[in-house]
Amino acid sequence: MKAKQLSLVIATAAALLLAACGTSNGSSAGLTTQVQAEETSATDNTLDIGTTNTISGFNVFNTTDVAGQWIQRFMYPSLLDQPEAGVFEANVASMTTEDNLVYTITIKDDVVWSDGTPFTADDVAYNFNVIANPNVETSNSANLKSIEGVDDAGKLAEGTETISGVRVINDKTLTITLKTATDPTYVYENIGFKIMIAPKHVVEKEDIYNLGSSEFATNPTVFAGPYKFVKYESGSYVKMVANESYHKGKPTIENAIVHIMDSTGMVIALQARELDMTAGGGIALIPISDIKFLEQNEDIYVESNYGTSVQFMYINNEKFDNATFRQALLAAVDRDRMSEGLLQGEGEVVPTTYTSISAYKDPDLDPVAYDPDRAKELLAESGFDTSQTIKLAVPTGNVTRMYAANLIEQDLEAIGLDVVQTSADFTTHAANVSAGDYDLAMMGLALNVDPDQGSYWSSSGLNQVNINDPELDQLISQGASQTSFEDRYETYKAIQARFQDQAYLVPLYSDYQFTIQTTDLNGGIQPFWFGSLTDIQEWTFN
Repeated sequence: MKAKQLSLVIATAAALLLAACGTSNGSSAGLTTQVQAEETSATDNTLDIGTTNTISGFNVFNTTDVAGQWIQRFMYPSLLDQPEAGVFEANVASMTTEDNLVYTITIKDDVVWSDGTPFTADDVAYNFNVIANPNVETSNSANLKSIEGVDDAGKLAEGTETISGVRVINDKTLTITLKTATDPTYVYENIGFKIMIAPKHVVEKEDIYNLGSSEFATNPTVFAGPYKFVKYESGSYVKMVANESYHKGKPTIENAIVHIMDSTGMVIALQARELDMTAGGGIALIPISDIKFLEQNEDIYVESNYGTSVQFMYINNEKFDNATFRQALLAAVDRDRMSEGLLQGEGEVVPTTYTSISAYKDPDLDPVAYDPDRAKELLAESGFDTSQTIKLAVPTGNVTRMYAANLIEQDLEAIGLDVVQTSADFTTHAANVSAGDYDLAMMGLALNVDPDQGSYWSSSGLNQVNINDPELDQLISQGASQTSFEDRYETYKAIQARFQDQAYLVPLYSDYQFTIQTTDLNGGIQPFWFGSLTDIQEWTFN
């Protein structure tokens, strides 16, 4: 039986962290908040999950943090599931095409919202139109950019309310017409899988231009995913309960609680059997030394796999528009020291933004070698004023990433730069980065299996790095519109070469994705992390 006494476990973690770190006031304060806030129920039928990342909320139209997107998948459905990388299955709907230009979406008959309202094609079309509205702040409009009727940012022209390429046929059927024939994998991932659908009859009652502060985003009530929202204690936990009307069947495990905690707390809670699993996927990172420790516990299952997540040092290209200066930063950072030291070999140094899980990663492009002498030469050549202070923004929570930031600070100071770290919780950090309020910033991304990353790097996408490069934009547009693997492969090779040549950012490492859970749990994180919740309704405890 699991005794639900996480407060005791976390209090212990806080004491250990204080003993180990001395001045970690931020971490201990966060843990104290969780101790005070959380009194979990005594029921056994609860799935306790640990994550190191805070979340920004439940607005499926505008969530940039991976932890927030992952938790939303408990509650809101995508049209398709992706149980394995590049393998797509019908979830609430199927998607088919005969010519790669027109795609038919067919809603399953048994899908209803948790308040009994039928899930219809109007829900899907409405969501697409809200996302494409030029006056609605969204994080996923780029996923729609291939559809006829929107621009390259996935937005409608001012004064237009509906996407011309989206047509509702009947309650259960709609079609989408693309600008050009497009690789189905791209469409299935970006439109079918990455976009989660919210209930039209709920959202249309809100002010769609201020959804972030709406009841829908802060205290949601209607769902079509496996779980329903119960409570969010900010910075501490999210509690959910099984959705009895879920179209795949009510989940066997009645409650799910995602606990937001630091890695030390997660390790102790796993050892004490107070957590059933970590969230994995780069949002529940535990230092490798602690993972090695957990592997010795016969009651804990640990497995590693390649992932799509990459840790970066973002460079604000708007502030640092000199490519030679950015190249100096790229040569100055010893990424092998991170891979071998911090990750103990459980990860890879990546040349650009693609990991070894991608079929499009250029095998002939090596990471830029660590060369501080060359970095000093480039720095001098750039003419950068080394008397100015550069701020390195670091989010709290991910201990390995925080250590990596310390190493980066050392490396950059070694070539003559004045670097000062600033820290904030992840939600605040992500907001600052999105607003361009940073010099350098530590940031991790869980990237697509499909090679198109235009939503992150094109001038019409999120573009948190503030890239302004028409040549890159042209390549991104070209790759997204091609339909054969061979053509796309050559285009994405060129994109990778461009990334390295212009040094828009410093790709640090892709740590292997770990499944860490107790042996009592049947189910859990899968080798392809994004698809892990596909069968959550079937998870059980021994």
